[in-house]
Amino acid sequence: MSTQPVVDSILSARYLRKGETSYTDICHRVAVALAEDSEEEARFFEAMHSLRFLPNSPTLMNAGTELGQLSACFTLPVSDSIDGIFDAMKQGAIIHKTGGGTGYNFSPLRPEGSPVQSTEGVASGPVSFMRVFNAATEVIKQGGRRRGANMGILNVWHPDILPFITAKTKEGEFANFNISVMVNDRFMDLVSKKQFETVWLTHPHTGDQVTVGRIWAAIVEGIWKNGEPGILFFDEINRKNPTPQLGEIDTTNPCGEQPLFPFESCVLGSINLAACMHQGVLDEKKLQETARLATRFLDLVIDKNVFPIPQIREATKRTRKIGLGLMGVHDALLMAGLAYDAPEGRAWCERVMQFVTDTAIEESRQRAEKLGPFPAWEGSIWKEFPVRNAAMTTIAPTGTISLLAGCSSGIEPIFSFAYTRKNTVGKTFVIVNPVFRDRLVTTLSKRGLAGNELETKTEEVITHVHETGTVQDLLWLPEDFRVLCRTALDISWKDHILMQAAFQKHVHASISKTINMPSSATKEDCAEALLMAWSLKLKGITIYRTGSREDVVLALKEKDSATAPTSAVAAGRNVPEKIPALSIDRPRELSGRTYLCQSGCCRLYVTVNLLDGKPMEVFIRTVGSGGCEANSSALGRAISTGLQNGVPFTKFVKQFAKVNCVVAIKNPSSEGHSCADVVGRCIELSAKNQSITTLKDWDIREVGTKNPCPECGEPLDFGEGCNKGICKHCGWTGCS
Repeated sequence: MSTQPVVDSILSARYLRKGETSYTDICHRVAVALAEDSEEEARFFEAMHSLRFLPNSPTLMNAGTELGQLSACFTLPVSDSIDGIFDAMKQGAIIHKTGGGTGYNFSPLRPEGSPVQSTEGVASGPVSFMRVFNAATEVIKQGGRRRGANMGILNVWHPDILPFITAKTKEGEFANFNISVMVNDRFMDLVSKKQFETVWLTHPHTGDQVTVGRIWAAIVEGIWKNGEPGILFFDEINRKNPTPQLGEIDTTNPCGEQPLFPFESCVLGSINLAACMHQGVLDEKKLQETARLATRFLDLVIDKNVFPIPQIREATKRTRKIGLGLMGVHDALLMAGLAYDAPEGRAWCERVMQFVTDTAIEESRQRAEKLGPFPAWEGSIWKEFPVRNAAMTTIAPTGTISLLAGCSSGIEPIFSFAYTRKNTVGKTFVIVNPVFRDRLVTTLSKRGLAGNELETKTEEVITHVHETGTVQDLLWLPEDFRVLCRTALDISWKDHILMQAAFQKHVHASISKTINMPSSATKEDCAEALLMAWSLKLKGITIYRTGSREDVVLALKEKDSATAPTSAVAAGRNVPEKIPALSIDRPRELSGRTYLCQSGCCRLYVTVNLLDGKPMEVFIRTVGSGGCEANSSALGRAISTGLQNGVPFTKFVKQFAKVNCVVAIKNPSSEGHSCADVVGRCIELSAKNQSITTLKDWDIREVGTKNPCPECGEPLDFGEGCNKGICKHCGWTGCS
């Protein structure tokens, strides 16, 4: 089905201005606002309207309007005084109001317990002031069209590093912040040599000695539990600092892809690589033309921008950094017949990124000849020739604009080739990746299928993908097809990192990407991933272990196949020829949902816990008079035993739907034909990740639902370096 209803909803909620009714109107407004002549206006319009290139959301929202603030990324300094702290908070509020996101490094703030001479008191430390920033963002986000987003950073050598690392241990704390630890090579070198007993710092006021091992263990524990903190590599960021004469960089924007000096901002834009493919081959001429045009476009944004405060205008124009990147990368790989996790796929991506960056450099050089280089050019890394922009390329999150373009996000692998979306009136429908469908039809046709048989088999595979998120367990499909069509959770975390490293070789700034791990990943895996990222010279890394956040369930339909768990594939293990039903070792923690519902004779609490998004155990408890507690407990145990030994949950749902109880049928309040039917519906709804109010209408009251999308109520997705979530249904994003 078409994604147009979703696109229309996103346009209406975020981008359409007074008098506008369509995406065409938006493209006209932006092109007119930025172009210097009618010919350039036509080229800008065509690039955006064809969905071949899109700028960041603030440009689409604000170009040609009175507000006129066009940048997405900002960093602000926080100085160690009340004036400095609250100046930064005020400046951040102004930025959030105009649609941007802010990054802060709180390391200049003195540690908790430090004496404050002016008041004869003691300092409360960076973490306490972050709470104030978080509260301010919570208020400001309610104003404009975009949620305020922050990055909070603390250097690993700050005395309060341990309370900072654990600040988000409790879910819901610092909800408006991503947090990252800025680590240096010295710290990582000690970790790599396992010198964990080395005293890293002594707190100046408590006298506590903090070892490398304590800090490292806290970092790894936080990442394993809920994906935070992220890690930023200070020395690598500054080895690639394009203007070292201006000082060291210790701050990034909210998703980490833009290391910036204090008060700098950056405008971002992304080329839809899939739109530059023709019959499975990259159209290099079209890509080159698009990269040149996009570089001009983004450079013009700097001149046309209405900066929120004077210091930002000064710092931004001093270096004129722009962030040209890509989206639709996985789509393009599929079109080219290259697997995301294969060396050939990574090599192709590396060449493409080098081509884009070289093109951007050449265009920036030509603009410098005409208009002059960026003011801080002397002393920069650009010694061979002047350029207009100190940095030109980045890989930004494209959560919303990739939905508009109908392509895969950034350089992320596709999460599922078939998934559910909701339109403006609440109706759900299935979206199937068109490249995947074409590949599937071609593959099945080569196996001799045609006509109704081909159509039936195609829909069978798509249904399976919708339910499980993978084709890796469909062993009757050709191996080359299964190898090509691996999704985010099919791909090992090591291959995620290797792909990020392939791009980073030819990206001036950094990369917003999430390293997906299966729920079965261990703390040792997380530690190994951090060391691997450092050794491969990444500038930062964000890790998300599936299911590690109780408040997030990714939006597949259901997972009911008694086949190899996705985690086995994601861990890089080979899928056996015959996959036995295995009893599963239960982790200490499982995410799930509890439903309060009415049967014929009693009220029931039904808890369904999930493993890798798949129903894994069921607990049933009766409430009040009526019902049988023992029978309910036994039913839950029986279901759990079946689920843990490979019985598809849909079998329980279908069989329970056939169970009729006279009491339930006669009771108009009953939400099913029997207690078993009610339980079956709860299992199915849990697997489908439905947001609900009454069970009869497939809307059941949920007890303890965690952090759905604040706009549409659908489950949030984690990706592209944003640990606050991206909604693939309505386009809402927690990170600017």
